[in-house]
Amino acid sequence: MKILFINFNIGSTPGINNGLAILSAILKKKGHKVDLIFVCEDLDYGFDLRRIEKDITGLAPDMIGISLMETQIKYASSFLKTLRNYYKGFVICGGPYPSMDPEGCLSLEGVDAVCVGEGEDAMVEVAEALESGKDYKNIRNLWFRFSDGSVIKNRLRPFKDLNDLPAEDKELFDLDKILPLKNYQLEAMLGRGCIYQCSYCINRSYLDRYKELCDRPVTIKDYVRVKDAKVAINEIKETIARHPKIKKIAFIDDNFIMYDNFLEDFFTRYKDQIALPFMCNVNPASYNLSKAKLLKEAGCDDIRFGIESGSERVKKEILKRNIPNRSVINAFKINNEVGIMTSSFNMIGLPTESKEEIFETLKLNAAIAPDTVKLMTFYPFRNTPIYDLCEKLKLIDYDKKFELDNYDTFSCLKFPPEHHLFLRKIQTAFNWYMNAFFYNDVSAEYDKMIKHIEGLAEEEWGRFDFYSADEEISRKMRKKGLTHYSKFVNRSLAVKFPSRHFN
Repeated sequence: MKILFINFNIGSTPGINNGLAILSAILKKKGHKVDLIFVCEDLDYGFDLRRIEKDITGLAPDMIGISLMETQIKYASSFLKTLRNYYKGFVICGGPYPSMDPEGCLSLEGVDAVCVGEGEDAMVEVAEALESGKDYKNIRNLWFRFSDGSVIKNRLRPFKDLNDLPAEDKELFDLDKILPLKNYQLEAMLGRGCIYQCSYCINRSYLDRYKELCDRPVTIKDYVRVKDAKVAINEIKETIARHPKIKKIAFIDDNFIMYDNFLEDFFTRYKDQIALPFMCNVNPASYNLSKAKLLKEAGCDDIRFGIESGSERVKKEILKRNIPNRSVINAFKINNEVGIMTSSFNMIGLPTESKEEIFETLKLNAAIAPDTVKLMTFYPFRNTPIYDLCEKLKLIDYDKKFELDNYDTFSCLKFPPEHHLFLRKIQTAFNWYMNAFFYNDVSAEYDKMIKHIEGLAEEEWGRFDFYSADEEISRKMRKKGLTHYSKFVNRSLAVKFPSRHFN
């Protein structure tokens, strides 16, 4: 059977879709042919409906599987409206958005089914049923909508043992194009699930859906899983052998060090068999000096910490992420002690968040001085606890939300116009505020720049060339050897200079 996956990635950095890589490996193992259309401007495949139609017609798949993030809905919806003009085969959607809002995904024109939760076994079963002409309406993890409007909501099967899965088919993706865009960093995910219940993340709602619909009782222990160290190392080695230019591994698990009974074995094997530098995500609350030394010894040279907010109130009441600032400060102190670079991830534009609380976030970042700082604008993912709060407060502008194709640009919440303008200025110029909050030799000059942009009306701000101004002042500070942050790559990322990244 011929199966075509479509992955929409407009306005976002390209990367390997680990879910599709696993599904492709399983389907190929069962003898099916798998292709991919990766719609991403950075990979020279923009959102061109005529090109997509030509490629689908040429491939003539028996089934199309669409991997879907909520921020890509407008593209998927537009594509699906034209698809049925030339394609009569089976269309199934899976991924984060269909799992969180299966009813909404089923309402999209042209969708036959959605996969809720993990889809490895379900995709194999539906492919085999379609190929043999058997009934597929009772396949677990699949929901169906029929032409008469009726819907079948099948129950979910238990979580998979990750060691029962084949190695990801990373070759489904054009790694020769993707890797140079990521400075030859290979993204790898070793586990699934997260022990934390942050309100903005899908983990809590995802687990709740399993508790409601699974064939047997599930717990957070069932949800949080990791591959055996030997299996994980072999997968990475195989990819490096095929792509010897890879020079770093980026582990994208939510919290890499939560797998306590796995780390020591994995790091021993990693150091002996891979020996490339790596980066990973870590929750500051679970970090300590012994883990830092273990990471450093294994080759970790950069840790990405989720700070999210510097406001204790926002973290506790809104984000349900009660990690005190002292824990954050201590985590960065430990990293400085052992010599590992740090990155911080932050959000602004949260419901009920004040200007002063946004400044608390920037002041905290100035105090801990990460090597890189990422600042995102909050996006309410459907059916998460914080989405429910936004609905309760009647804050969501649904038309604006539909138009957003990523979650690091503008807010879709119904704030007053002056607050929207403030958020846009902060999102763009947050590095200037951090520099001012250093209270050092660079602060006075950045204070002047901040006063200037704060006085700009909306139209004036739209004409202001921030990036030229930022480059000019940064060049001056670099010449003097003064510590400061300047924008790098995009408006959401700032790098501290002098920079360990460019040594």
